[in-house]
Amino acid sequence: MRKLISLLLALGVLSACANNSAATKSAPVAPKATAIGNGRTIFLTGKDSQGFRINAQHPPLRASCAACHGANGAGGVHLPGGAVSADLRQKALASVKPAYTLQSLERAISTGVDNQGKPLNPVMPRWRMTPRDLHDVAEFVQTLR
Repeated sequence: MRKLISLLLALGVLSACANNSAATKSAPVAPKATAIGNGRTIFLTGKDSQGFRINAQHPPLRASCAACHGANGAGGVHLPGGAVSADLRQKALASVKPAYTLQSLERAISTGVDNQGKPLNPVMPRWRMTPRDLHDVAEFVQTLR
């Protein structure tokens, strides 16, 4: 009888652990709204949603995307050397050929290579961030109207 009770208790503990483990494994990943929120924070402040500063390959002229492209992404800011910040709103990104995609935006942000494979003006920082942060900020840029 004791062996039966011990066995039942052990099975109960294992079952509870398995249920807890399954709940942990099936927990949803961050929803898209959270990713867009992180991207917005990075774009506007130069920090991710946890407060970590986004760095660049070389020190950027300004600390955030919005400081050059504007909070709405319209661009038009005159920068040293005659550069003018690009319009990042959806209509502008879709009007160039080929149109910017999420992947080409990520490449432009992180490596300074445009949608046609050409280098962007060196004044554009080559931002260094986690793949998640890079994806989030590129997704956010795609929401700019």
